[in-house]
Amino acid sequence: MTLAAIQTLRRQLHEWAVRPANEKFLRVEQEAQLRDALPDPRRRPQVHVAAWMLGTWHLGSGLHRVLEGDGDGFDEARIGQGLRRCSLLLRERWQGPGQRRAGVQRLPFSRLHGAWTALLGLALHDPGADPLYGLLRDEPESTFAEDETMPLFVRELLKLHAGERPALTTRLGAYHEALMHWQGDARVFAQRLAGLLDLHLDGTRGTGAPFDDPPCKLYPVEVLAVRAVREWLGLAMPKVDHPMMFTNLGTMTPTRAWPQHELVQRLERELQRR
Repeated sequence: MTLAAIQTLRRQLHEWAVRPANEKFLRVEQEAQLRDALPDPRRRPQVHVAAWMLGTWHLGSGLHRVLEGDGDGFDEARIGQGLRRCSLLLRERWQGPGQRRAGVQRLPFSRLHGAWTALLGLALHDPGADPLYGLLRDEPESTFAEDETMPLFVRELLKLHAGERPALTTRLGAYHEALMHWQGDARVFAQRLAGLLDLHLDGTRGTGAPFDDPPCKLYPVEVLAVRAVREWLGLAMPKVDHPMMFTNLGTMTPTRAWPQHELVQRLERELQRR
């Protein structure tokens, strides 16, 4: 069943990446929109929307290239990551905190979008993601809905990345078991991580599902993010025996420095303005 799901997702990513209408709308039109809107302060909402959509194209297209054996696709994927990361940070900068609930300010962007971007930032070693990590790490547990186990897991992973102690609440669901074995038996920890990838596959179906994002659907992003955090902390990473880890997305890694891209640089300059 797992292999069949992976084949289905592989086909879906291929169809998504080669569809001319997707490239026209997500790459050509959104890049034009972004270039037109960036100089005009009155069009700020269009900037972060276009940056997110253009970033989704480059992330999905780049990871599709990697899946097909082209390691240079990581450069395109990282450009997409930079665009989406800037999109969220600019939205927070320009719109301020989101709606207040139970006396606590909420983030002004989707928690799923934030979780995807943080996981991809860790997995792809995004050098500009620390401000986003800080925003997500500081979110109070009380603001997470009962079905937001994956974003809550991301918050705890970011705490570990920052050298802090995670909150091992049972509200984490299956993610709780993985974090419980963070310092335990390597074999058991690997099994729990493999279980998260089964959960990942289950979470690819339906709008608003935890991994309803073309770049993330087949990318074992949570395990790669865990590996990055453990490397950061000087901890060994066990081998995770799961079919998602045996595609090119799991076996290939970026080999070059983080790429520079003119639009990402322009967005980053916007973030540096007072």
